[in-house]
Amino acid sequence: MGNMGRALAARLLEQDYEVFVWNRSSRDLSVLYGLGAHLLTTLVGLWTHVQVVITFVADDAALRTVCCGPEGVLSAPVEDGLLVDMSTVSPKVSEEIAIAASSVGVAYLRSPVSGNPLVLAAGNLTLVVSGPEPVFERAGELLSAIGPTVLYVGDGERSRLVKLAINAGLAITTELLAELVLLTERYGLDRATFLGVLGQSVLGSPFVRYKTEGLNERNYAATFTTALLAKDLRLALDLADEAELTLPTVALVSSLVEDALDGYADVDFAALLPRLQRAHGHDPDIAPTSA
Repeated sequence: MGNMGRALAARLLEQDYEVFVWNRSSRDLSVLYGLGAHLLTTLVGLWTHVQVVITFVADDAALRTVCCGPEGVLSAPVEDGLLVDMSTVSPKVSEEIAIAASSVGVAYLRSPVSGNPLVLAAGNLTLVVSGPEPVFERAGELLSAIGPTVLYVGDGERSRLVKLAINAGLAITTELLAELVLLTERYGLDRATFLGVLGQSVLGSPFVRYKTEGLNERNYAATFTTALLAKDLRLALDLADEAELTLPTVALVSSLVEDALDGYADVDFAALLPRLQRAHGHDPDIAPTSA
């Protein structure tokens, strides 16, 4: 129940679903209890309470543990269960989960998302889904309750590929924003003025316009951390290696994101800007948490 998991649970409760919550570590979930969520202290017997399990975790290792551990979601046979994973993980591990789910009678959808907790809470999340089409159709009402844009991209791990490609694009765009802000500010142009023009130019996009307010306010509260972006870029480059492809721009930006982990791992990945400011001897928008 990280930032996205809590927002997801709240969204489902608002849509009048009965929701049971469980987290790998202790965390204050009193807000969700106040909204009507039920606490599970263990995953053992989970399927006696629910028809659908949604997992939303940070990485491959967490998904393996939650799904395939000795007391995990897939530790016992289930009749007509559905597992929907919304994490951003590697296709390889996702396929392991698919095999494990099939072995205990659980249908499985991959449904990584595009958006952050605020977007989810506002009901504007985009879901990119892959898996067997009949299973997707079965889950349609639930997925639409989570976000208005539900995009089915086919069977297997295709949604994982789409999500990793999109996140690579976000990293590249954010680095470009950082470099352009640094350049224009160096010559005395007000940041808000530049970003306002950029947002209305041919380079403008929903993402650029969304990031503008935080950059103007020097607000780096995490919607998606630098550490998580670094993980996703490693996964994207692993896919490229497996396909014997070279992605020079993704590789370069990945190295810059890795550098930003020094001091900015747990803040928003827009910290590519203070990383760049620091590299050029400027006072960064926010001080690093470590040297």
